[in-house]
Amino acid sequence: MMVELGVNLEVENQELVIKLCTLTIEDEAKINPEVWYTPESVGKLDIAPFEVSIRNPEIPVRVKQYPMSQEGRQGLRPVIQRLINQRLLEPCMSPYNTPILPVKKPDGTYRLVQDLREINKRTITRFPIVANPDTILSQLSPEAKWYTVIDLKDAFWACPLKEECRDFFAFKWEDPDIHRKQQLRWTVLPQGFTESPNLFGQALEQVLSNYETNPQITLTQYVDDLLLAGKTQEEVRCESIKLLNFLSLKGLKVSKSKLQFTEEEVKYLGHWLSKGTKNWTLKG
Repeated sequence: MMVELGVNLEVENQELVIKLCTLTIEDEAKINPEVWYTPESVGKLDIAPFEVSIRNPEIPVRVKQYPMSQEGRQGLRPVIQRLINQRLLEPCMSPYNTPILPVKKPDGTYRLVQDLREINKRTITRFPIVANPDTILSQLSPEAKWYTVIDLKDAFWACPLKEECRDFFAFKWEDPDIHRKQQLRWTVLPQGFTESPNLFGQALEQVLSNYETNPQITLTQYVDDLLLAGKTQEEVRCESIKLLNFLSLKGLKVSKSKLQFTEEEVKYLGHWLSKGTKNWTLKG
C-alpha cells in the first residue's frame, strides 16, 4: 500500500527523536485538502463574536513597547504583514497598549508573542469548564487499541472578537524597512490571552455537539487537541477521515505535521497512550 511519509521531531529524555508517521495516499484522497493548515490559510468558525470584559475599562492599560533588535523586527515583518493580509490584525488608534516580542523558532523564522499579563490581570474571567487532563484520560476504555490525535492549528484565531473589545489587545509596531509606526489590534481571540483557551474550548464543544460519532469510537476534546480511540484499526481510520472532513466544513485547520493518524501508540496531553493499557506515563 502506498503511503506518504511525514516526519515529526520530538524530544524524549533530552534527546531529539525522529518519528515517521504514515498517512496512506488512498486515505488522504478521501480528506478535504482545505482542512490542512498552511501559512496562507486561516480558520474561521461561523459563530457570534466573543465579548471580553475587563475591570476599570475607563483606565486604559498602557505598557510601553520593549526594546527590539533590528533582527527581531525584520523577523516579525513578514509575520505581521501576513496577519494583516488575513485580517487577523487591523490598524487602530487605541488608548490601550501592551508590548510584543519576537521569538526565534528553531527553523530561524520568528513568532509574534504579545505580553498580555496586565490585560489578563484585569480580565473578568468566566468560570472555566476545561476538564482536567488526567480526568479525561481516565475515562478512556482499556479496550481501546487504536488512536488518532488531531492538533488544531492556530485555533484561537478562528474565533472572532467583538469590535468594541478589540482595543484591549492593541500593540505598537514599527516597520523596519519604511520606519512607519502604527498601532495594530487583533480581530480574533489572541494567543496569550487568559480567556482564549476557555472560550475556544466552549466554541469547539458546541461545534462537536453536531457531530455524530460512531458508537464504537470515543471522541475526546481538550481545548484544541482531539483524540479518537477505538478497538479496531479500520473503525478508527474511517472515523478519523470523517472527523477531518467535518472540521474542514466547520472552518478549522489541522496541523498535518502533528497528525497522529490511526496509530497503536500516540502522544496526547503529554502522555503516551499505548494499545489497551491505562498505565500512562509522561515521556518527552
